[in-house]
Amino acid sequence: MQPTERIFLAVLLAHLLADFPLQSSRIVLGKRRGFAAYLQHGLIHGVVLLGCLTLFARPWMQFSPGAVGALLLYLGVHLAIDFLKQRLLSHHQWAADSVGTFLVDQALHLSSILVLVWWLLPPGVLRPGSPWEWSLPTQDRVLQAAVVFVAVVFGGGYLIRYLTRNLSTGAGRALGESATQLRNAGLYIGWLERFLILTALLMQAPSLVGLILAAKSIARFPELKEEFAEYFLIGTLLSVSIALVGALLLLKVWDGSVSLK
Repeated sequence: MQPTERIFLAVLLAHLLADFPLQSSRIVLGKRRGFAAYLQHGLIHGVVLLGCLTLFARPWMQFSPGAVGALLLYLGVHLAIDFLKQRLLSHHQWAADSVGTFLVDQALHLSSILVLVWWLLPPGVLRPGSPWEWSLPTQDRVLQAAVVFVAVVFGGGYLIRYLTRNLSTGAGRALGESATQLRNAGLYIGWLERFLILTALLMQAPSLVGLILAAKSIARFPELKEEFAEYFLIGTLLSVSIALVGALLLLKVWDGSVSLK
């Protein structure tokens, strides 16, 4: 893997970790009330970013004053994007649970990551690296797998949540639950479901996917009625599709071809 790809994936992994599994609902709600939540989110993001770059990009990247300044500027831009999004949401110019809002927000963050990687790659920043105890090809695979797993398991969960938000209200009534309770339950179940499916496909054991889906269907069988059945099926199919795309992408990158036995 080239240094540019390595640094890009390391920063992307930090973003995915900090924005999804490590950004609690308390931090999200806190952004509506003041700057303390933004500082907490920025601190978490900064620690995770340094960890990912040290672990995966250290052989090619020197933490010079210029590089540190670029990282701090990147974190500032990240928080500014979050603040702008929150302002637009508070003025009802963006819908809170909109797919468009989610995609535009992530596109802006991705753009800032690309600018950061470009900034970190002048000739003076790169240097030959001493090998780690684990080989560079192993680091490549771990980094690629980490990015795909976090994006599929956590990022995919929020995307599905936004895509099925209109179905959750009717499904919640059918079960006697609030739409928020139903969405949260589906989010957590989906995390585990996509993790298991992605792992099964990478282990060349696609038959396990059928067992996973069968177990989920049996557990939910008494509730498969009226509006909930539609919500359940659409959410499950979206979840499986995202996990399948992630697995195929990793297999293609690792092996150069896709072969599921």
